[in-house]
Formats: sequence, C-alpha cells, structure tokens
Amino acid sequence: MYPVNLVLTGQPCLVLGGGSVAERKVRRLLDEGAIVTVIAPSLTPPLQALAESHQLSWEARTYQPGDEAAFFLIICATDDETVSQTVSAAAKTQGKLLNVCDVPDLCNFTLPSIVRQGDLQLTISTNGKAPAFSRWLRKRLEQHFDERYSQWLTELAAIRRQGQALLPSSRDRQAFWRQSLTDDIMALVENNEIDAASALLRKRLAAWERKDRQLPPPNAFGV
Repeated sequence: MYPVNLVLTGQPCLVLGGGSVAERKVRRLLDEGAIVTVIAPSLTPPLQALAESHQLSWEARTYQPGDEAAFFLIICATDDETVSQTVSAAAKTQGKLLNVCDVPDLCNFTLPSIVRQGDLQLTISTNGKAPAFSRWLRKRLEQHFDERYSQWLTELAAIRRQGQALLPSSRDRQAFWRQSLTDDIMALVENNEIDAASALLRKRLAAWERKDRQLPPPNAFGV
C-alpha cells in the first residue's frame, strides 16, 4: 500500500448503497468537501435528511453499468456481491479510485481508521487484514491524543510562521526544529501545559535567532 492524503474538495464522488455503512462513508466525504452522489433504492433517515437539504444528490435506484464514469472516486457500500464485482471491474478499467467496503481484493484503495483533533490527523491501516485491530488502536489513540494536541498544533503553526520570518534559510529552520522540539517540551504538552511549552519553544527560537545573527557571513574567512 502507498499511503496518500487526497484533496477531495469539489471532487465528484459516488457512493453505492444507502445503509449505515454508506452513511458513514458519505459523512466523511462531505466533511472533506466532496460533491457526493448516492445511488440506492432507499436511504437511512440521516442520509434522507442530507438529500432533502441538498447536501448530496440521491438517485433512487440500483446501480447500472456506466454510473461510475462521471466520478473521481467511488465507494461501494452495498451487500450485492454482483454489483460490487461489476463496479470493481469497471472502475479499475477506467482508472477510477474505488473502495468496496470490507472486500479489499476488489479495491484499489482502502480507508484507514482515523483519529482527528482539529488539523491533527492520525491514520491506522492494517492493509485490510484486521479491521477490528484498527478500531482497537483508534480507540486507544483517541484516549491519548485529545484536544491538547490540537491546541499544541495551533501553537506550533504560529511559531513556525515566526521562525520563517526570523531564520534566513530552510537549513537554519530545519536545524532549529530538530534541536528545539525536544522531549521536555512535549512533556509539558502531555501535562496540558500548552502555554509553558509554547513559551519555552519561543524562547529557544529567540536564542537561535540571536545566535544566527552573530554568525559571520559565508565568505568572512575567505572560503
């Protein structure tokens, strides 16, 4: 498996099926800004509500060959094995991205379990071999990586912007982060002392910037 993060904003995506599994897949696609079409004879009440509020398009019928042609990504969440196999063959022939729920052999991509805190996203994959283990790991990680880490990521983004302004080169910035984002700072984050962790990292950035200004220019020693 080659892991990637897809940008689905504005991309047309198709979900086949209208049950509880399809509902979960639709919600994730909508969260990522996809334009979602669902083809299914019936929908769960939450999917029906999304269709009525025009958050997705619904075609109240079964799959027909060729339905996949207009879409960037297809998720097949139906119990009909014949449909799953037909869609799989057609999508792969057309170079489409396809996931058939719980049948990894018919897919050309699988969906990892996700732990999300704001902009922080952790993904877990077993290459389709043990979904139950993925769920167990996700629950464990959710217990540890709580809102502290979302807050810390916001602080890091602000300090990173400051570092880009203060440190002259990407080499300097990379060296700063390698040497400054250390276990003692992360221990403060673990203890939910976000302000203290941020203050310490900013102090190190200021010291690094002073040190950088004191270095001689590249040719000062005739090299």
